[in-house]
Amino acid sequence: MRALLREFGYLRLVAVAVSFLPLLVLPALGVVWLWESGRLLVWFLVLAGCGTLGYALHWVARSLSREQVPPATQPGEHWPPDSHQAWQRVEARADAATPEQYPLSDATGLFWLGRETLEEVAHHYHPRRERPLLELTLPHMLLIIERASRELRAEIVDHVPLSHRLTLGSMARLRRWRDTAVRLEGLYRLGHAAVDPTSVVFRELRRDLGNRVLGYGSEQVQTWLLREYIRKVGYYAIELYSGRLLLESETPVDSVTRASLLQQQQSQARAEAPEPLRILLLGRGNSGRSSLVNALIGEPVAPADSTAGTSETIQAYSWAGSGGDEVLLIDTPGLESDALDTATLRREVLGADLVLWVTPALRADREGEREVLERIRGWFRDDPSRRPPPLIGVVTGVDAVRPAREWQPPYSLVQPATPKGRNIVAAVTAVGDELSLEVKHCVAVSLQGQTPFNVSPGLLEVMGNELDEARRVRLLRCLRERRRDETWRYLWRQVRNSAQTLASKAGRRD
Repeated sequence: MRALLREFGYLRLVAVAVSFLPLLVLPALGVVWLWESGRLLVWFLVLAGCGTLGYALHWVARSLSREQVPPATQPGEHWPPDSHQAWQRVEARADAATPEQYPLSDATGLFWLGRETLEEVAHHYHPRRERPLLELTLPHMLLIIERASRELRAEIVDHVPLSHRLTLGSMARLRRWRDTAVRLEGLYRLGHAAVDPTSVVFRELRRDLGNRVLGYGSEQVQTWLLREYIRKVGYYAIELYSGRLLLESETPVDSVTRASLLQQQQSQARAEAPEPLRILLLGRGNSGRSSLVNALIGEPVAPADSTAGTSETIQAYSWAGSGGDEVLLIDTPGLESDALDTATLRREVLGADLVLWVTPALRADREGEREVLERIRGWFRDDPSRRPPPLIGVVTGVDAVRPAREWQPPYSLVQPATPKGRNIVAAVTAVGDELSLEVKHCVAVSLQGQTPFNVSPGLLEVMGNELDEARRVRLLRCLRERRRDETWRYLWRQVRNSAQTLASKAGRRD
């Protein structure tokens, strides 16, 4: 205690005492004045009434609002479905934890609670392993410790007063000083009761009521801290065991992937970082995919002669998207083409961040399209570690909807006032139903003439609404490739360094 006072400074302690002296004397002078004026009993009654009213209001507020403080740790926005499933298990564990089960002062209990959370997440990702907790590499474990420690350091420095000055020894001495003060408080209350027995009942009642109110608030804070601890451990466990954690600090989208770089070179576009958004156009032959590329870019860059038949190559076109992202529009052969077999289709879909499904409004048979779409959806259901790209249906050729000879755009498709407009909306709704697409993700366009109908703002607006989701898909896609590249890069570095070490030792022996 003396060391702590010496570190704080005796002169500074005297300055604090002098500053607060008037406040310490004021209650005593107030009691003397109440005694002399004969209002002491009234003051006691007001004190008891206010305490009772405050306690009652506390219980009313507690019964009216059972909402917990919102958690600070949230699941990652870019997480795929399997990570959200793991997060649900973490949330269930956090919601069931209480300070009575796991007191915050019990370091051992908190350690085992954190380990149980880790094991639950590890078992989710490695259900067939006997000891799933060990299914991680040493560098990744050290990286998680480093990141968590960095965040914890920032939280302590920003929110704990004098944490940057107090040493661990000073904190230990302060805790002993607090324990001494708690013991002396009992003697103080006993002595005060002997000197002033008339007010001791009211004082103890007020103290008990205040402690109950503050105790409930303290319990809420402790519950929040405990559950936040579980969520934080679960968050990092998901990052660790999901296999997405990179050892390097580079943001995954900062550099262009090999596939995008090759397609940029083929299209004679300048390769720029970050990784562009990859928008894939799919549909049957002569559905208007190439015309849609030209309409989006604003110039005829893709051959769109309907008599030429289906293109047999995959061609990428660079486009400066309206959201500020560099975009690769990837035009594909028709779904019925041999050039777009299942393996090629799967590769392109899994490498896409957003898919435009182009289909004519007046096509009668969509069975083949439904089969392909169901196959694509099945790929993502079977692999929940991938996040499916947004799918937008582009319904082309709406200018031919009845009455076919009438075509005087623009048409309002929100509240159509003409038979043509109402039939266009009906056609889009029918396409959505047949292909299991939400109507809000289906857009009617016409690509005839010099001015395409409803590409801007209609289609561009729907695409803009899906940009955030497309960026999350891009992040996961780049993470997967960076992790694969990182594996081979570190392996090559380790082999090279090991060879150099062996060669150096062999040279010293010679």
